[in-house]
Amino acid sequence: MGLHRSPDMMTINGLPAHPLLVHLVLVMLPLSSLMAIIGSLWPAAQRKFGFLTPLAALGAMIFVPITIQAGEQLVDSLHLTGAAIAHHETLGRRILPFSIALAVTTIGQWIYLRFAPRRQWMTVLIALLVIAAAALTTVQVVLAGDAGAHLVWGGNAS
Repeated sequence: MGLHRSPDMMTINGLPAHPLLVHLVLVMLPLSSLMAIIGSLWPAAQRKFGFLTPLAALGAMIFVPITIQAGEQLVDSLHLTGAAIAHHETLGRRILPFSIALAVTTIGQWIYLRFAPRRQWMTVLIALLVIAAAALTTVQVVLAGDAGAHLVWGGNAS
């Protein structure tokens, strides 16, 4: 078992990698977003989560381009076309900049809270940036995931 590259598409244990990787991204990005929001609003949670929040955000971010590439290969190998596919691809590609923002802001917040002298306005500003990145990332994941689910279960693929 493992990630393999066939001539046409990336596979995991002989199955197309995209649907399997999607589930990793669909869990990790909202989970790290939730951790980021809770940690930004509740300092005790931020101390408990420690580096787990930025680590989860960074890990999820790394899998986004891999998932996008696997999706593009799946579409190409199945010769799928149409507006619904194009819409899902567009929404999926838009996840990457949001996931980068989430990773950067959570890492920055962690560094600031651990090593920088505290200034109330800076703590609040960073928390607001983290919360915004987390919320926008989650919205984008939901939009892309919903479009993908409609493709698979709604019969919109052509």
